[in-house]
Amino acid sequence: MKIGIYANLFRDIGGKITRGLYEELEKEGVDILLSDELRSLGLPGRYLSRMALAGEADVIVVLGGDGTVLRIAKECARQDAKLFSVNLGHRGFLAETEKPGFVRGMIKEVLHGEYIVDTRSFLEARVKGNKFYALNEVVVARGSRTRVVKCEVRIDGGLMDKYIADGVIVSTPTGSTGYNLSAGGPIVSPDVEALVITPISAHSMHSRPIVVNDRSEVWIEIQHAEPHAHLNIDGEDVLNLADGDSVTVTHSDLKIGFVRLKGYNYYERLLDKMRYWNAFDND
Repeated sequence: MKIGIYANLFRDIGGKITRGLYEELEKEGVDILLSDELRSLGLPGRYLSRMALAGEADVIVVLGGDGTVLRIAKECARQDAKLFSVNLGHRGFLAETEKPGFVRGMIKEVLHGEYIVDTRSFLEARVKGNKFYALNEVVVARGSRTRVVKCEVRIDGGLMDKYIADGVIVSTPTGSTGYNLSAGGPIVSPDVEALVITPISAHSMHSRPIVVNDRSEVWIEIQHAEPHAHLNIDGEDVLNLADGDSVTVTHSDLKIGFVRLKGYNYYERLLDKMRYWNAFDND
């Protein structure tokens, strides 16, 4: 088995956890692949771009927060590499473990095939001849100098609502615990085939999040934004949008597999996260 390591060294200061993982994999005689971002650690081995790493590794161990996972998720989905995520951030809803010290034992389970694969789907956003893929969410949001965005949202061609708001989020079930949750949207179990549409700070009492079938086509048109709105994909601004521009969001066939150890329960993990988040906020 080929194991890749992709780490956020802003989270793993000095690369201590990365080095420990590397040493454990070396003891097991594993073919280790390293991301280019780890060259500063001086570890012996092959250093590869994210796309090449996903193309060669069977499983990539990600050390960092959810943002680190999102940065390599699309490459893994395209190349059919599985992800094993170790949370070094705050929320870590995508992670398999919060305890880096336990990773060595867990890796042995992975190497012996003692795991299940948790498959998650992406969204596809089409705009101005471009295609973007999101594991968490597609967001049409006001610019830094824009007071609000006026937009129209249609589902399969039928008018759903017209918003005057800070923006609109279209989320996967995976992303329902991200920006969608912060904006007042519902948590949706990852095995539910759905899209969640959530307005951001809408200037209306009737505007509420709505959950639709993931076979639906969501169409968002910018009717007014000064000087422009942003298209944001999984936390990254990718395009400016002007009046009259539209974004079409649909379910994508692109999928990614997360490695989960035996005994994994989504709802228990969710409860732990929410309890921690509440305690963290009240410290």
